[in-house]
Amino acid sequence: PSGAPSFDNNGLGGLDVWVPVWTSKYNEGYCSNKKEHVYNSWGDPFDDAFECCNVWFGSQNEDQVCLSKIPDFIQPSAQPSLVELGLPGQFVAVFTNGYEDGYCSNLKADVIGTPEALIFDSEFECCQTIFPDQASGTCISNLSNDQQPSAQPSLSNELGLPGQYVAVYANGYDDGYCSNL
Repeated sequence: PSGAPSFDNNGLGGLDVWVPVWTSKYNEGYCSNKKEHVYNSWGDPFDDAFECCNVWFGSQNEDQVCLSKIPDFIQPSAQPSLVELGLPGQFVAVFTNGYEDGYCSNLKADVIGTPEALIFDSEFECCQTIFPDQASGTCISNLSNDQQPSAQPSLSNELGLPGQYVAVYANGYDDGYCSNL
């Protein structure tokens, strides 16, 4: 092997490494996998475009030029996350238009740069911790159906929180029950 990066990138073209491209302004810098940028760069290249952006341009202003220049085929969606599309077991709060519209996401672009103490193992845990008093219910309503809390009695420990039950007074004391959802 020559030590040179391969020209494949999973069959989608471009080199399989990413390097920072500096412009006259920090907020306009970006990462590239184009041959001319990779061969003329200094320092170690990154295997991942998001990691390159986070390390070199993580403090860019709200335009996030670096992230916006990542090719569409590896670009995350701006939609609230679906577990299958994001990073497993890494959920962070996203404050879209404030607290009431906030939700939890596991998309790489949202997770990168978030302090470890603010990354949660589940979307439910994130919603429960960060948005407990959210009147709109936006965060909880974005949970997948198998994670949605319900007003129905819990049928199995597998659906709810193990060993954590609360009294639910749906229609008063006589119709109350305990639930772990």
